[in-house]
Amino acid sequence: MISHLAGTLEHVDRQSVVLDVGSIGYQIKVPASVLNRLPALGEKVKLFTIQVVREDDISLYGFLNKEERSLFSLFLSVSGVGPKTAMTILSGFPLDRLVGAVAQGDITLLSSISGVGKKTAERIVVELKEKIARTYALKPSEMAEGIAGSRTTISDSISALIALGYSPRDARDAIMKLKIEDERPVEEIIKEALRVLV
Repeated sequence: MISHLAGTLEHVDRQSVVLDVGSIGYQIKVPASVLNRLPALGEKVKLFTIQVVREDDISLYGFLNKEERSLFSLFLSVSGVGPKTAMTILSGFPLDRLVGAVAQGDITLLSSISGVGKKTAERIVVELKEKIARTYALKPSEMAEGIAGSRTTISDSISALIALGYSPRDARDAIMKLKIEDERPVEEIIKEALRVLV
């Protein structure tokens, strides 16, 4: 198994990159969260990889750190979650927010990700909650409250926008554009999100 690849970034498209390692080009699928943090073409980069073998496909998936790779593997262990869905989930929110959402059973936040329905979100929580706690060494208080205090506020804000008629994806994208880092009233967040959605 290829654990990581370090080389020159040769090509980037919407779902994958080509990494030149010793004059061999490796095509590696990456989530949007990785695409947004890659260096310029021609620069050196190291990706932590996992190889997924299926009947009709053998693909490499790459991440900028071991924690993202571990979370991808955990999502793959969930019944009904394949590589495509796992990549979509990792593209939806930053790693710490996803870890916190699973740890505190935040079905609303998880199901707001495009392609992740309520049943899939529930399976993720049921099957991964304890594994997430062990893998990321979460304390009981973090399991109950999440890693960041703003998570419940974000989830409530997404729910409110959905109730106003916006799609889960539009609601999530609008909230993410606000880059909320601290506790703020839900009403204030919704007002700002509505301006983004106009």
